[in-house]
This record gives sequence, structure tokens and C-alpha cells, in this order.
Amino acid sequence: MSEPITAVTIAALAFNEFIKSGAGELAKKSIGGGIEGVKKLRDFIKSKFAGNQRAEVAIAEIEQQGTEESLTKLTKYLDLEMDEDPAFATEIRQIAQQINNNQTVDNREYINYGRDQINIDKIDGDNTRIGGS
Repeated sequence: MSEPITAVTIAALAFNEFIKSGAGELAKKSIGGGIEGVKKLRDFIKSKFAGNQRAEVAIAEIEQQGTEESLTKLTKYLDLEMDEDPAFATEIRQIAQQINNNQTVDNREYINYGRDQINIDKIDGDNTRIGGS
């Protein structure tokens, strides 16, 4: 059985695009434009912390400034909330696991040689051959 997904991982999944781009328009567009699982996770976190002023400030800082420090603050609040509310922890871990599963599938290459479908996980090397000589 795999390790449970931590608050650090969940916060990074939800807000990493803001950190990468320094909270520019690129992050807002990339998150809103196709990564529905990430948006769902981020919205779930926001709805859980609605009314928690410190957590709301940390989320706003991430979205506006995109700093690691603001992500660390949110991670602390998220970790505490996950400890206090097991149902929330279970649900948020499931959403994060779905995102991880989708990313794993996206890293595969599917090649169809006639009737045979070949699933390849990131081949490395210069002399890679499939079948034949």
C-alpha cells in the first residue's frame, strides 16, 4: 500500500502553477484552461478555509505573489485541518490521487503498430528497439 498523500503534496498540486510563474496571468490561464482536477482541488481547499482569515490570506498571497513562503503557510493550515477533519483529509487525498493518476497516464507514450498496441513508459537510451532486429 502506498503512503498517504501529505498536505505538502496537496498544496503543491493545487497551487504550483502560481509558484512557477510568480502569480502572473500565465498561471491563471493555465489552471483555468484545462487542468480541471487541479482547479477542483484548489476550489475544494478554498471552500474549506472560507471564513478562516489566516488561511484565506495565505491563499491570496499565493495567488498574488506566488512565493514559496506563502505556500508553506497554507501547508501548515492544510495539515492541521487534515488532522482535525478525517473526512476532509480522505476527500482531498482522493482528489489529489486522481490528479497524480492523470499525470502518470500523461507521461506514457502509446504506439500502434498495426494490430498491436504498445504502451511505453519513458524510454531512455540511444538504441531503443521494439521487436524485430
